[in-house]
Amino acid sequence: MTSRPPFLSRRDTLKLLGAAPVAAAAVTAGPRTRGVAAQDTTEVRLTSAPSSPAEQRVLEGLLQEFMAANPSISVAYEPVTAEYDTKLQTDLAAGTAADIFAYDSLPAPDLMQAGVLEPMGERLSEAQVDTADFFPGLIEAFTYEDELYGVPKDFSTLGMVYDPAAFEAANVTAVPTTWDELRAAAEAITEAQGSPAIVYGPNFDRYIAFLYQAGGAVINEDRSEIVLNSPEALTALQYYHGLYTDGLAATYTDVGAQWPGDAFSKDQAAIVFEGPWLIGFMAENAPDKAYEIAELPAGPAGKATMAFTVAYGINANSEVKDEAFQVISYLTGVEGMTKWSTGFGVLPSRPAVADAYLAEFPRRVGFLNGGEYARPWQLGPGGTRFSANANAELQGLFAGQLTPEQALENMQSRAEQDIRLD
Repeated sequence: MTSRPPFLSRRDTLKLLGAAPVAAAAVTAGPRTRGVAAQDTTEVRLTSAPSSPAEQRVLEGLLQEFMAANPSISVAYEPVTAEYDTKLQTDLAAGTAADIFAYDSLPAPDLMQAGVLEPMGERLSEAQVDTADFFPGLIEAFTYEDELYGVPKDFSTLGMVYDPAAFEAANVTAVPTTWDELRAAAEAITEAQGSPAIVYGPNFDRYIAFLYQAGGAVINEDRSEIVLNSPEALTALQYYHGLYTDGLAATYTDVGAQWPGDAFSKDQAAIVFEGPWLIGFMAENAPDKAYEIAELPAGPAGKATMAFTVAYGINANSEVKDEAFQVISYLTGVEGMTKWSTGFGVLPSRPAVADAYLAEFPRRVGFLNGGEYARPWQLGPGGTRFSANANAELQGLFAGQLTPEQALENMQSRAEQDIRLD
């Protein structure tokens, strides 16, 4: 289970990666026993949603290595590629969920608040695992009421992916690092090529990065109030939407693309705001196209990007919690995470693994650097529903049916209805 393009379904992501679907039937990485068997092995069930056969192979290899080093524990891996979140909810309600399950940052608050996850703080302390050894935004994503409920296994950030040939043709000699520089570059490129430089979408998971860059927020620090309709949020929305109204940006539907990365691969965009998932897509669909990756430009309040992250959590009803924690400790430890991130290409959630990762994937430094200041893609309990409703408001704005002020007012109202505050 890795963070995938938010514009796309899991089935579409598999197609973009050029991967065949993974069978949803359980693939057992060890003996399928339960409890303590004749050979004194304890079975731990683990489930996740692999995005490709390559991801599944790397994880299965890690589990085999873990079991070789820990012969008293067998791990039964149960991959799910279709409707993972729905199946997880169903299994939790039925009491049949796996001992370990992977889960995304967006629905994490609902799971943590529901009490279906085992707190991990005490076991982490006993194992001398320091949460400071992970990127801070990733730990924040899986913390509720000062208790950690999951260990982040990997993440994706948003970066600015750009076409150096388009920059050169427009005589843009420096990579934009601020909003003003981004707008100036977009103006030059748009004039030079006769079409909008930027392609993006009216999506909240993109706008929110600009919101944070402007100093805005969805929920205040003590999580007691929705504060989306603020001067900072308006500044961000006017800038983000203004690129579109001023002809410097187009939406991916405007240019007939499936998503911004699709437009970029077809030379319909010089700049897109995407994550590491774009790399595999480009290798499959535009292998000869040159491109570069940079951090998102900073706004009035500084740098910000989003962390689309996934954690391993322990089922609160598991009967093998200690053994489950041992599995998670290996998968998210320095050794396991190094093999995982370099084997499959996902960003490591531990900064200590960065050097090994960048030795294998040097061009991804722009994505990985964002980990230091990334904000979790998370909107509180009820955030999944709010995200969909916020998208509808942004679509109304881009369709000319709303002003930025009206869109913000509507999103504030939607958030107050959807998000459950502490």
